[in-house]
Amino acid sequence: MDKRNKKTKVSLSIIGDAFADLFCFMTDGFPPAGGDVRVKHPMTPVPGGSGINTATHLASFVKNFSHIYDENHDGNQDNHNDDDDDDDIMDVTLQTAINEHDYYGTMLLDHAKNSGFEIINCHKHRHNSDNAAGEKQQAEKQQPKQKEQSASHNKTQAKTHSSSPLSTGHCLVLVHQGERSFMTHLGVIETFKASDTVLHELVNCRSADPSFVNHHHHIHISGYYNLKMFQEGNLKRRLKLVREKRRSKSHDGNIYTTTTSLVPQYDATGKWDGGLMDDVLPLVDFLILNALEAGKISGIVIDDKKCGRDLSRTITLAKLADFFFEKSPLTHVIVTLGSLGAVCLYHGEVMISMRCPKRYRYPVDPTGAGDAFAAGFLFGVMHWRKSRNHQEFTEIGSLLEGSWTDAIVEGMKFGCAAGTACVATPGASVPASKAEIEDFLRMVKEDEYDDEYDDCDDDEDDEDYIEDEDYDESDEDYDDDSDYSDYSRSRDSSSYYTNDDEEYDGVREEKKRA
Repeated sequence: MDKRNKKTKVSLSIIGDAFADLFCFMTDGFPPAGGDVRVKHPMTPVPGGSGINTATHLASFVKNFSHIYDENHDGNQDNHNDDDDDDDIMDVTLQTAINEHDYYGTMLLDHAKNSGFEIINCHKHRHNSDNAAGEKQQAEKQQPKQKEQSASHNKTQAKTHSSSPLSTGHCLVLVHQGERSFMTHLGVIETFKASDTVLHELVNCRSADPSFVNHHHHIHISGYYNLKMFQEGNLKRRLKLVREKRRSKSHDGNIYTTTTSLVPQYDATGKWDGGLMDDVLPLVDFLILNALEAGKISGIVIDDKKCGRDLSRTITLAKLADFFFEKSPLTHVIVTLGSLGAVCLYHGEVMISMRCPKRYRYPVDPTGAGDAFAAGFLFGVMHWRKSRNHQEFTEIGSLLEGSWTDAIVEGMKFGCAAGTACVATPGASVPASKAEIEDFLRMVKEDEYDDEYDDCDDDEDDEDYIEDEDYDESDEDYDDDSDYSDYSRSRDSSSYYTNDDEEYDGVREEKKRA
């Protein structure tokens, strides 16, 4: 048997939104009705959306850390050959909906190519399928004399559908006095259905070498509340079908396993339902969300992204743990707590607590930190899982309690490092450097969760956690904009500016000193 057969191929499919964001910094305020104002900085469209952001950061982790991570587990760096293991590296794809013929769609395709992941355009696949079905149905109804005329007509119709008038989603982001307002055109994302996802890609994965008898596929849903046509049971049916088909392929020594994760994002409708808890959550292995989202979904009052302080936080997290356990006992719920870090809730308890490696008084750009956290978490968990015996660690639902604890710890370390790096870097789809992530990984700390967890707010002596000599209790709210959420979308580093350039320069100097 080829040596590759003894290894596990891991594929990661992200299903989510893709947008082009146009940022406008309103330094002189909004214009009066019928008036005009000058804008200091140029307005340039940049890649955005939870799906694009997550895929970008995840592909960066795979590129920068896969071989190093394998070497640490193999214990044999001298004999490591990058060429031999290229097929064994995790691959990243994004299934989304864009119009490939407009400027925004072309920009996103170019970004994906340059970032090392593939976009599977479900909008194009759906229209190709619809056109083929329509042509066949009409051909069957036509008399032989009319077939030639019909064929010509169908070609014209197919061309019309393939160049759909629906555009790639895009968003005008108006920034004034530190606040962001949005004007969003959903475009083709509004019509994106769960059934539009390319099934054979989710079941087989094109990049999986047939010689690999062990194949694990992780499916991540990015921005559930932005995907209206995935709600009310539609995503549930798709995930069940994928799992069933993959399990049916596990025979004669071939092992096909599947895990899933989901980021809900903010629900602009204010309903916070869409069948997430009752239909989807039992099929989700990892639910990743921030504290404010967790409060909205559960109905538990949470006014602070850190879940309050001291005993209040302990009580709130205990309530959240009970709520999610009742809804889905086998789902690991990862709740991010802004600059404090994150916790993992499982079986009605706080199973793991992780501190962020550093807190910034003035984050450069908190946009997309939640997506960066999710990407880091998924990389850490899946690469840990890939390095272990495939038959021992199959699907989460079939394992004994606690079997994935080490994997989740690893994932939360990478997640906290990625989220912290993101708020210090302009641009949600601009991954931090390998060196910066490595520095933060050395600083990330796992806590034994107890009532003293809140001490990390005020621990001025912890140089690894708070690297700011002037930090004190009066600065408690300095990071109010650094929540691990993606209520706004991405910016490119070349087009990002703050309202106060001197303040921005000061933050960059602080980052260099760190």
